[in-house]
Amino acid sequence: MPEPAAPATDSLFSHAEVRTIVMGLMLALFLSSLDQTIVATALSSIAGDLGGFELMPWVVSAYLISSTVTTPIYGRLSDLYGRRPVLLVSVTIFVAGAVLSALAPTMLALIAARVVQGLGGGGLRAISLAVVGDILPPRERGRVQGYLSATFATANIIGPLLGGLFVEYLSWHWIFWVNLPLGAAAFATTYFQLRRLPLPGKRPKIDWLGALLILLSCTPLLLGITFVQRANSWTAPEALGCFGLGAAFLVALIAQERSVSQPMLPLQLFRSPVFTMGIIVTALSSMVMMALVILVPLDYQMSAGLSAKDAGLRMIAMTLGSVTGSFLAGQAVSRTGRYRPFAVLGAAVATLMCLLIAFMGLGHSLPLDTAVTLLLGLSFGCQFSPMTVTIQNAVEARDGGIAVSCMMFFRLMGGAFGVALLSSVLLGHLPDGAMAGGAPPEVVRAAFSTVFLAASGIAGLCLVAALCLKEIPLRGRS
Repeated sequence: MPEPAAPATDSLFSHAEVRTIVMGLMLALFLSSLDQTIVATALSSIAGDLGGFELMPWVVSAYLISSTVTTPIYGRLSDLYGRRPVLLVSVTIFVAGAVLSALAPTMLALIAARVVQGLGGGGLRAISLAVVGDILPPRERGRVQGYLSATFATANIIGPLLGGLFVEYLSWHWIFWVNLPLGAAAFATTYFQLRRLPLPGKRPKIDWLGALLILLSCTPLLLGITFVQRANSWTAPEALGCFGLGAAFLVALIAQERSVSQPMLPLQLFRSPVFTMGIIVTALSSMVMMALVILVPLDYQMSAGLSAKDAGLRMIAMTLGSVTGSFLAGQAVSRTGRYRPFAVLGAAVATLMCLLIAFMGLGHSLPLDTAVTLLLGLSFGCQFSPMTVTIQNAVEARDGGIAVSCMMFFRLMGGAFGVALLSSVLLGHLPDGAMAGGAPPEVVRAAFSTVFLAASGIAGLCLVAALCLKEIPLRGRS
């Protein structure tokens, strides 16, 4: 087994070096996160230029699927080969995919290029979070994880805006060309600032079959979710086929990882109750957050009759709440050395706010909407950055990369399942033609009330998991 990169000590990185490294990590994370949102507003323009309107959703799905399924693989490779070389490869692949996307002559070529770009994006997300574990001890990581979580939320805010500006004043190609200078800056920062990170001392033995089985099990599951959303049915033949195929490969993956000495996905991580419960909290909170990011603006439009612009403006409170909550919770974890209270508080507030919206509704009063959605955003932020520290602190340093990659993977999978599940609840309680405005407002409000009740149930399960989370001391500097 190769020796892991040692945790940081006072003599390894100065505070100035840590700040510079964190800025580079924020840039890398911003790259991968921005790409998920900047493309959405340009889809119609892209399809108008390249044709193939029926393929538009796959421009987004191709990146999402390829970046998600490769996340745990990148995390494990960074544990075995070191963060710096794997992160440099990720940046290079991501930028190459961006160039191919900008030059794509057809929609199919663009989708293929987006797969390539996603292969790099998965590494950017996973390793950016893992590097923090190499330069700071757990007790000091909270504030940095808060910055990284805020970066993720900021990319979600400005992505649609930038996409719209590029399409209106330049062309859709610029949503990809903009990645070149950003990618070059991320590459340079990684190359120069991370040279002092320790590398494993022995040549690792890579579980390539395990890596292949991760891809073969996760890809059908994500495709199945996509088909559920397209057909609005969990029993659609395409979805059931994908779920069955993914489950079969998942069984094969578990058997493979149990039989090798250096597995790509170390199953012993899940023997830690803190790690396992942290993953559950992360997945459940992400189910609620990602679904509500999509369904709350839809509620504003369908129930209250607000325009898309006004609905988007009212979402600012939730987004700012998420950024602020991540930052403040991260700072508090570093000061107090405790993470469990923030997970419990975040889940409790999310449960209460979803219940309040279910019975009160949205769109009646701007101050009330702002207060409720702000608290909802704060609750999400209180869970994300503390959970990253929790999961890293629960494992050995040699498994830091795969641990945080598992967290990111389950966060993305939870979000995808949450969107599909709560969207199905909504559409199942709406009459035919309601999405086109053909239903009484009372019927629409009742359907959204059911959605928020279901969301409160998921948030309640998250609260139970947070209460079961064991508090263990955060390691300080050695």
